[in-house]
Amino acid sequence: MRHPVDQGARQRLLEAQRAEANALRKVQAAARNCDAVRSRLAAADVKLLEAQRSLVRTSGAARAALLLGVEEATLRRGLRRTDDTTSRHPTSPSSSGHIDAEADD
Repeated sequence: MRHPVDQGARQRLLEAQRAEANALRKVQAAARNCDAVRSRLAAADVKLLEAQRSLVRTSGAARAALLLGVEEATLRRGLRRTDDTTSRHPTSPSSSGHIDAEADD
C-alpha cells in the first residue's frame, strides 16, 4: 500500500481513519443495544403469553378472548403456535440482526 507523500494528505488520511473507527464503534454499540432490546422483548413476550394462558385457564378461551378484545381463534392460534415452537425449540438462542465479524475467521 502506498503512503501519501504530502504531510497534509497523511493528516487527512489519519483523520479519515479515526472517523471510520469511531463510526464502526458506534455501529457495534448500536448492534449490542438492539440485541439487548430484542432480549427484553422476548422476555416480555414470554410473560405476556404466560398471562394469556393463565387467563384462558381461569376464564376459558371464549371469555379470555372477549376480555382481551381479540377473536377466540386468534387467541387459540397464538397460544398453540407458541406451544409448537417451544416443543420444537425449547432453548432456541436469540438471533442477532448484525454480522459478527469474528464468526467469519
